[in-house]
Amino acid sequence: MTDTGSGTLDRHEIALKDFAVSNLTAGGAALALGSLGVVATSVLYALSPPAAALPAQPFDRAAALVGAVAGARPMFAAGTVGIFSDIVLAVGALLVALELARRGRGVAVGGWIAILLGAVVFTLVDAILGYVLGPLAATSDGAAAFGGFKRLFDVLFLLGTTAFGAGAVVALMNDMRSPTPIARKPVGLAGAVTGLAGVLAAAACFAGFPLQQGVGISIAIGSAIFAAIGVQILLKPR
Repeated sequence: MTDTGSGTLDRHEIALKDFAVSNLTAGGAALALGSLGVVATSVLYALSPPAAALPAQPFDRAAALVGAVAGARPMFAAGTVGIFSDIVLAVGALLVALELARRGRGVAVGGWIAILLGAVVFTLVDAILGYVLGPLAATSDGAAAFGGFKRLFDVLFLLGTTAFGAGAVVALMNDMRSPTPIARKPVGLAGAVTGLAGVLAAAACFAGFPLQQGVGISIAIGSAIFAAIGVQILLKPR
């Protein structure tokens, strides 16, 4: 008798291997797609009134209220695009971290986890921007609640920038010293410098200095760089 069962199993295993995708391949794709979405979100933020859409220093509730009413549409669009992009970016960062953990690169893993946490925090930031601030500002009795949510938005924006920027510095600086880097060194250096600039701008805002534009710009440029890094990870020969 001919054992056809084992032959069928072997063919199924080969077929499954044909569809197998590594952590880095999937992570690079998700990182690139999510980062591109964050770039688009940053453009929509730039089209919104800065007093409402950025962690403005010093805090001015009246200006933020006026801005949230005037910029309700771009803020809603920014929040909608942002919440989904942040989740995809977070998944990409997690997959990259898992692969680097398998390779025993603990320092880089810590950086990528910080990037993941930054993306999670920005999911909340974008949700507040798109779905809370505008509707609250449009109600006649929502001024007090608006002020509370705006302050929460501001601190989360700065916290997310700090986590993302610090994670970029740690992950990419470690990657540049690795014998098998996952990104090209010039791109990694640009990402680390941009991340450091974002951390410094966020720290200045925490201290009350009006560097909120620097915070927003660092997120936009950093996201564009991470889109390039995601493409490089995706296309890197395995």
